[in-house]
Amino acid sequence: MDETIDLPVLYASRNVVTPLERWALRFALFFTLGGGIVAAYLVTLHAAIAGNPKRGLCTFTDTVSCDKVLASPYAEVAGVPVALIGLLGFGVLFALAAWRLLAGERSPRWVPAILACLAGAGLAFELGMTWVELVVIEAVCPYCVTALGLIAATFAAALVAWRASQGEARQEGRHT
Repeated sequence: MDETIDLPVLYASRNVVTPLERWALRFALFFTLGGGIVAAYLVTLHAAIAGNPKRGLCTFTDTVSCDKVLASPYAEVAGVPVALIGLLGFGVLFALAAWRLLAGERSPRWVPAILACLAGAGLAFELGMTWVELVVIEAVCPYCVTALGLIAATFAAALVAWRASQGEARQEGRHT
């Protein structure tokens, strides 16, 4: 009779950060930093355009115009500029990725999952705002589209980090 003790809970509780997860977190940091810079610029542009929507700070054509987008009523949610919401969102995502990367095994195992969920929520919000730009406002802000690309890339990196962290837990469970 085999007297081995099965300890899958003990193995599953290990909090190993795999090399793949580290790389994905580094990419997430890069993309969130870029997104934060774009969002910060949009916050300042929003403040300049809100007072004078005809300033022409960022108008290329009738349909490619930050001015038209940022002067629209959709540029704010409950009086808060959408760009500021984006800046705060990218800041939170940056902090989560940095926490997991720097703290490693000392960070909670759920950090990659929360990072992926919040990045997914940010992507959904940005896709909704892009739809409003295209369909309702009938203009596109190039910086907003850049933010869309950066949140999509952040979401992809966060998914890879989350899957890598989950893969390690599954691998450890098989070795018991």
